Amino acid sequence: MTEIIEYEDKAGFRGWLAYDGRQSPLAAGGCRMRAGLTAAELSTLAGRMTLKQRVLGLNVDGAKCGIDLDPGEDGAQAALGRFLAFLGHELRHRFSMGPDMGTKWHELQQLAVQAGVPSIKYAIKTAQGLSSAEFFVRIGRLEDRVGPLTLAQRRAGHALAHAAIGAARAAGVTGQITCAMQGFGNLGQAVACSLAEENVRLTAVADEHGCVADPGGLDVAGMLRSSLRATVPQLLTPGLRLAPGELFHRPADVLILAACADAMSEQETASPPFATVVVGANCGLSEDAEQALHSRGIPVIPDFIGGIGGSASMEALFGPPQPPSAAQVLDNLAAMMRELVDDLVYTARRDGVAPRVAAAELAAHDSCDPAGAPYGRCRYLTATAR
Repeated sequence: MTEIIEYEDKAGFRGWLAYDGRQSPLAAGGCRMRAGLTAAELSTLAGRMTLKQRVLGLNVDGAKCGIDLDPGEDGAQAALGRFLAFLGHELRHRFSMGPDMGTKWHELQQLAVQAGVPSIKYAIKTAQGLSSAEFFVRIGRLEDRVGPLTLAQRRAGHALAHAAIGAARAAGVTGQITCAMQGFGNLGQAVACSLAEENVRLTAVADEHGCVADPGGLDVAGMLRSSLRATVPQLLTPGLRLAPGELFHRPADVLILAACADAMSEQETASPPFATVVVGANCGLSEDAEQALHSRGIPVIPDFIGGIGGSASMEALFGPPQPPSAAQVLDNLAAMMRELVDDLVYTARRDGVAPRVAAAELAAHDSCDPAGAPYGRCRYLTATAR
């Protein structure tokens, strides 16, 4: 049952925190800022967060919060700060917050501190039974750089990249893997960084402004050096400049969806040149599009698996008995995602169902312990990683 905590700001807008049940000692989810946001939307997203936790076997419930406000409005930061202050008790004791649409990690952290909350993840300290020193050592790893980005910047994209690699291998791809990707924002950049480390060839990228493609592989290093405000056609890489929809006609082993909801139309699912599709964006494919791909023999790794990196990274960071380094967190995260995707594809094939159905079955077999620690019991974090 969803529990809603409602907030009404002095400026007239409203906000909400949605808890998807109270079975576990901790609930985790992002903070969204969007004009037109509703409590119903947050409730649905909180349910998806619960699925992510259960699939991994974490003792954590799902949650989601946000305010009905355009992040570009004057005073939006101050308004977000007031909302976090309102949530102060929840942030200290039950709600582990992360960034989401319209918010960023560092701004949320700064606003929480200004509101007297040491961290937006401080509830983990309480629920996990950590000392202040150990909590801050572990959470501080998120600021460590691994390659060109920090762990905080890399974790979600790293998980999505390794979900894509696992899906390609499960689909029978041998040799060097090729990927096409929709989206080159924060998530897409982190995906590209991790794919390059694994010698995966990124052959096409698109956003709403256009597509850039090169069958021989795009220059990921140059793309990552591009201006933060650069659109895909402006990225520093050679390649054909095409219309956005051309992405879905560029052959690749894997299509990664890391941008918007409902990314593919019915027409675009008719003859996809991909072995598999991996969804990282929330609601990145409609149910109809996902079913159309499945009926054509194209397995789809759903959004609550491809987008599981935030949840999985907290297990990789707080699950081991000794604080891991940032590099070890990424290594643990990669191993978790490969094992999870293998398990998911095996279950789907065994039962003759779509991966989404298999994932829901995996989640349904998990149970919670109201008195137990949130992290340290993930079925995909191996004994050696612990």
